[in-house]
Amino acid sequence: MGKSGIIFDVDGTLWDSSYEVARSWDQIFKKHEDVKRGCSRDDIMSVMGKPMNVIAEIFFKDIPKERREAYLKECEDNELGYLREHQPKAFDGVKNMFERLSQKYPLFIVSNCQSGYIELFMEICGLEEYVTDIECFGNNKKAKGDNIRLIAKRNGLDKYYYVGDIYTDYTATVEAGGIFVYAAYGFGEVNEDVLRADSVEELTKMFESGDM
Repeated sequence: MGKSGIIFDVDGTLWDSSYEVARSWDQIFKKHEDVKRGCSRDDIMSVMGKPMNVIAEIFFKDIPKERREAYLKECEDNELGYLREHQPKAFDGVKNMFERLSQKYPLFIVSNCQSGYIELFMEICGLEEYVTDIECFGNNKKAKGDNIRLIAKRNGLDKYYYVGDIYTDYTATVEAGGIFVYAAYGFGEVNEDVLRADSVEELTKMFESGDM
């Protein structure tokens, strides 16, 4: 019998930090006269799930690449400090889900975020002891599908589920050879024939049932 594991997305699947992220990025936008825009929650929601370099291209498209990368780094650093101070909460039931599912499966996190974001999320939500391994775009500049596959290979997984809430999570999972589980309570729409959970508790029970 092969080894199975569950890999989770973060934003829209385990918590919603969009308000705090928008405020932190807006602080940086206002520092620079050549950034001719603000940053709202709607702006952040529109780019959730995209790699950080793509987000920089969207928000700073009229700014030279070198300065764009510097501004992105400022936004990333300010974001982590702001989140540490203001601390968004995990969705109801997330910690309980990790406690319960970690008794049956190794648990992992893969996101397109910057380095340090997953670690801070786990610290704020008290999840470090339940998570076996993590990976993100900020660490290795790899796409989400590549990082899902990397986590599976690194941890000897023969069967792996990826729990996400947007369509690109689905396509990344398919590309990585995993099984997608749609967190339908999250931010996006996935209109494919996939496993679906309408709440964190439903997601927990789905994996606990052993019928996956």
